[in-house]
Amino acid sequence: MSASDDHKRLQLALEAAGLDLWENDLVAGKVTHPAARTFRELGYEPQEVGDNLAFWLDILHPDDMPSVGAALEAYRAGRADNYRSEFRLRAKTGEWTWYANYGKVMNGAADAGMHRFIGVTFNIDERKRREEELARINQLLSTQNQQLDQMNNHLEKLSTTDPLTGLYNRRAVNEHLHRLVSVEQHPSGLLFVDLDNFKKINDLYGHDVGDILLCQVAQRLQSCIDSSDLIARFGGDEFVLLIRAPEPAGSSLRAHLEALCARILEILAQPYLIGDLQLHSYGSIGVACFPDDGWTVDELTKRADIALYRAKHKGRNLSCFFQYSMETELRYQDSMETELRAALKTRQLELLYQLQVDRHLRPIGAEALLRWHHPTRGLLNPMEFLPEAVNTGLVHDIDKLVLDTACATLGKWLHDPALKDMRLSVNITARSFEDPAFVQTILRLLDKYKLPPGKLYLELTEHIKPQSLPKAARVINQLRARGVRFALDDFGTGYASLEALKHLRFDQIKINSAFVDDVAENAVSQAIVAGVMTIANAMGIEVLAEAVERHEQLQRLTQHGIQRYQGFLFGKALPGSVIEAAIRNSDSEQLPP
Repeated sequence: MSASDDHKRLQLALEAAGLDLWENDLVAGKVTHPAARTFRELGYEPQEVGDNLAFWLDILHPDDMPSVGAALEAYRAGRADNYRSEFRLRAKTGEWTWYANYGKVMNGAADAGMHRFIGVTFNIDERKRREEELARINQLLSTQNQQLDQMNNHLEKLSTTDPLTGLYNRRAVNEHLHRLVSVEQHPSGLLFVDLDNFKKINDLYGHDVGDILLCQVAQRLQSCIDSSDLIARFGGDEFVLLIRAPEPAGSSLRAHLEALCARILEILAQPYLIGDLQLHSYGSIGVACFPDDGWTVDELTKRADIALYRAKHKGRNLSCFFQYSMETELRYQDSMETELRAALKTRQLELLYQLQVDRHLRPIGAEALLRWHHPTRGLLNPMEFLPEAVNTGLVHDIDKLVLDTACATLGKWLHDPALKDMRLSVNITARSFEDPAFVQTILRLLDKYKLPPGKLYLELTEHIKPQSLPKAARVINQLRARGVRFALDDFGTGYASLEALKHLRFDQIKINSAFVDDVAENAVSQAIVAGVMTIANAMGIEVLAEAVERHEQLQRLTQHGIQRYQGFLFGKALPGSVIEAAIRNSDSEQLPP
């Protein structure tokens, strides 16, 4: 087989493989065998190509020349086993097509230099297009990932930042606090800061002013803490500070927190300037310390909140550190509320009745006294549970029960000849007296039990605040018009009683037990009783002395002109059926002289 036949066979094999054979003489700069197929693909005729390397260089993409030259230089210098390069050639239409070259010097023994440079060219345009498309897609994905990262960072910031003040929010505080107690375990203080009169400012001036005030509060709080500390807004007007113990470790955390609380309260109490407004607000602070007050996030936040509750209960512009007795007290209050609710449902609350007598010691009425038959603690008087009833709001339900029971008793007495002239006094808390539905509640009961005028006496058991006097006057006047009578209880214990007597219409004054107790031997108490009688006589108001327990007291009170009495000397508080039976079976001679 001839060399010509071998060459043809090789040419066929290369064409079948999509390869285009070429040979160049690099020394002479001549093309000894052009890559004919490649040039045909590009639209060039053989005569256009010629036998000079200059044509190939002319249609080579300028940007690819450096890489082609570098590949050739690497091969000539022996750094590569063969010549390999990828490049773009310009078609006759002006479009660019990607090709690859693989080549090698095939010198004979007599050859010197790179005379016979033989290789193949093949079309890689489709692959390069795919690579470019893939690179474009990867670039697009990379851009999208960057945007997604930015969005995630923004969302993360939103999820941990209060949008109004720019401070951290509840979630961020919990995360930092969790890391502190579980990882760092560095002694720290958790401060809950609450504005005392923010709701009033919001109601008077609107939420826009309230929002500006909150931002100013945030700025003031930030000015009080170190860079290592954290401040957040939990929501509303409640802020939280996480304060690390100062260095060195031996420094007192509590002393540091006490000084910080004083500084915060001072700066929060300074006036706020919002436009033309000058506003005033104050803060309350509750403090819990790690690890003394808890080892978990829940324990610390709960106890800082308990301390804040105590600070607000004590008054405004105060700070309070958590004590375990506070938690015990709250548990007691919660238990008391649960038990009170059960007591209302199961009728554990009962009215007892203590007689009131005239100067002849004849029964003229009674005072209804509330008692709780507690299943484990026995019989409780109101002082042992009524404060908790007020705090929990159950006092309204209790007052309704007391009023309904008392009016039902009065209604029953009206049909008993021995009891029909009796009147009944009922204690009313200031909280219920200020209830907008109070008047309607009383009027409904008067109608329900068909009570005539002068039978029901309502005793105000707490001092009425001066600012509440106009409203109290309207309530009293409305009910007096329907025959309800009013008594001022505990008279003589303060200026507030005289102020109430000046502005409100009372039918009866009850002299406080503090003056009755030693009236037999104490000249000051005697003078006070005499003064009360002078005031009452001038105003046409009857006087009743309560807590009368001894004959000497009764004698001295009688000498001062008092004609109505109540106390153990005439009988203790008894169930309704017992006191009713005693009145039916008694007459004036059988009562104590």
